[in-house]
Amino acid sequence: MIIRKTTPSAFFGTPLARYLVKNGIDTLIVCGETVSGCVRATVVEGKFHGFGMIIAEECVYDRHQASRAINLFDMDQKYGEVMALADIVKHFENRTV
Repeated sequence: MIIRKTTPSAFFGTPLARYLVKNGIDTLIVCGETVSGCVRATVVEGKFHGFGMIIAEECVYDRHQASRAINLFDMDQKYGEVMALADIVKHFENRTV
């Protein structure tokens, strides 16, 4: 599914939440840019929709290291869990279906 968004959040004005619920998805792994803009908006709104939000630390970008670090810290404290990519991969490798 390709979602074209016109705002920072991948949820606002898109069918994303409905699609995820319909398919039984309760947690998202978020990557992209910009941490202080689109990534943050998507994580905050996803949390408000009731989804678990994981931010892949090495897979997000911002123009300045300081704004990246501050926003990752804040999101980790309030809206989701910032995780190293290796830990995310390890989690899925250890899962049994």
